[in-house]
Amino acid sequence: MNVIFNEHLQIPYQLTESVDVFQQADIKFSYAAHPIENEVFIWQCPLLIETDIKEQTIDIGIFEDEFMFFQSPHCQSLIPFDIFACSFYLLTRYEEYLPHQKDKYGRFQATESIAYQTGFLQKPLVDILVLKFAKMLQAVFPDLTSHVTPTRYIATYDIDHAYAYKHKGIIRTTGGFVKQLFRFDFEKITERILVLLGKTQDPFDSYKFIDCMRQKYTLETYYFILFAEHSKYDRGLNPQNKHFQKLINQLHSKGEIGCHPSFASSCSPEKLTNEINNLAAIVQEKMRYSRSHFLLLNFPKTYQQFISNGIEVDFTLGYAEQVGFRVSTCKPFQFFDLSANKETSLTLYPFAYMEETLQNYLKLTADEGFILIKQLIDAVKSVNGTFISLWHNEHFEEKNRGDWKKVYEQSLDYFFANS
Repeated sequence: MNVIFNEHLQIPYQLTESVDVFQQADIKFSYAAHPIENEVFIWQCPLLIETDIKEQTIDIGIFEDEFMFFQSPHCQSLIPFDIFACSFYLLTRYEEYLPHQKDKYGRFQATESIAYQTGFLQKPLVDILVLKFAKMLQAVFPDLTSHVTPTRYIATYDIDHAYAYKHKGIIRTTGGFVKQLFRFDFEKITERILVLLGKTQDPFDSYKFIDCMRQKYTLETYYFILFAEHSKYDRGLNPQNKHFQKLINQLHSKGEIGCHPSFASSCSPEKLTNEINNLAAIVQEKMRYSRSHFLLLNFPKTYQQFISNGIEVDFTLGYAEQVGFRVSTCKPFQFFDLSANKETSLTLYPFAYMEETLQNYLKLTADEGFILIKQLIDAVKSVNGTFISLWHNEHFEEKNRGDWKKVYEQSLDYFFANS
C-alpha cells in the first residue's frame, strides 16, 4: 500500500477493518476474499495474510497485454488479479527466500527468476501495472487524482580498480611485469613502463571523462569505492595508499561516495564494519550508500548487515548476467524484510544495466548494446521512473573500449534529448 499509493501515485489512503468506517467513506474499495455488499471490490489472495514463507502457486495470465499473476476467481473484482500480492511478491524478492540454484559466486541467478522465465525481466512490470490500476480507479472515481514523479537519471560508477598500473606498490608492480613477460605481452609491458614514467595516462584513469559527463548533463553521480584488503576477488588499491585516499576525496567533491563492500566481507561482519568505517573516516562523513562488490546479495542477510552498519540507501539490486529490472520496478522503495515481516528504513535503488553485462556476459557489440540500452530507457520513461546505469572506470579505457565509451555518451544523449 505504501509503495503503490504513497510512493507511486501520491494518493493518501487509510486502511480500516471497520465496516462502519468503510461505509462512511466516499472513495473506497474493499480488499478481501469476497465483497461486503455492492462496493468496488478487489479480490485478495491469501499471500498478504500469511506469516510464513513458502512456495506459491504462480498462475501467469495476461492483463491488457501485460503479464500478471495471482488471478482472481471473482468476476466482481475491479481488476482481474491481486495487484497488491503480485507487487509484494516481486518487490520483496519473495522467490529469493525460497530454495534456488546459485551461481559459482553464491548469487541468485536471473534465469531462476519468474521475470526471466516468463519474459518480463526488461519491463518494470510493477510500475506498469500500478499505472493501469490507477486508470481503473480514476474511471470509477473521477475525483481521484494521482501524481507521478518526473523521470530521473542517476549515474553510478564502481571503482574496483582505481588504476591499472599506478600506485600498486613494488611487489604488485613487479608481479605484473613478470606475468606479462611470461605471456610475451610486450605491448602491455611498454604501456606499463610509459605510465609509470609519467609519459602516458593510466588507462583506468577515466575520472576527467566521467566528470565531463557529470557537468555536461548535470548528472546525479555516485562512486562506489572498493576499500578493502587484497584478496582473491578483491584486488583494489591498498586502503592505506595516500594517492588512493586523495583520489577518493577528489571524487567526493564531484559526487556522492558509497562503500563497495568486498567479496570477503560478505561472510565476515567484522570486515564489513571495518570497510565502512575506514571509508567514512577518509571522506569524514557518515557512510550512507552502498553497492556490493560482485553484486553479492543474499536476502535478507546482506541488507540486515547493511542496516546494522548504518547504511541508508543501497544500489545493488540488479543482475550481473542479464540487464533489466530484478525487482520489476525502476523506482526506489523501502526494503521489506520477509524474515522479520516488516518494512525497514533501508531504501533500495534498482539499476537498469551494467556495462559488463552487455560486453562480457551477453557478448554484444557496441551497436547492439546501445539498442538494448535505448529499450531500457524507453521502458523507464514510459512509467516516469529512475534510470540508473552502472559503469566501471576501467571500461572507459579508450584503446580497447573506445566504442563502448561512445555508447555511454550516446545513451546519455538519448536519455536527455526529450527530457
